[in-house]
Amino acid sequence: MQDKFDYNIGSVIYSETPEGINAKWIFKGTDQVQHGTGEARRLSVLNEDHRFEGEFEITYIDQNGYKSPTLNLVITFISDYYHLAWKTDDQLTDIGIGMENEGKLIASYKKAD
Repeated sequence: MQDKFDYNIGSVIYSETPEGINAKWIFKGTDQVQHGTGEARRLSVLNEDHRFEGEFEITYIDQNGYKSPTLNLVITFISDYYHLAWKTDDQLTDIGIGMENEGKLIASYKKAD
């Protein structure tokens, strides 16, 4: 069966590093699937209770080695889940929602409207 859906949605798994977080991501757009990795530097103080919460400066790299512009990623803990917001030049580019599982933050995201 051929995939005929335009998802425009992605998924990312974040792991902690001494400097911040690393990412493994996948995104299905209108005509292709992209995937890759990312590295983020923490800009805020570590919250010991919700370790993924904070502000980060992150760059993503796709499967072809293309680097994204550096983005500002803000992760906020809300009750039992995390809200994620990506910005460039103070412009919201993507939004997401996620949860922690086995020491990793697993989130879905989409382009901001």
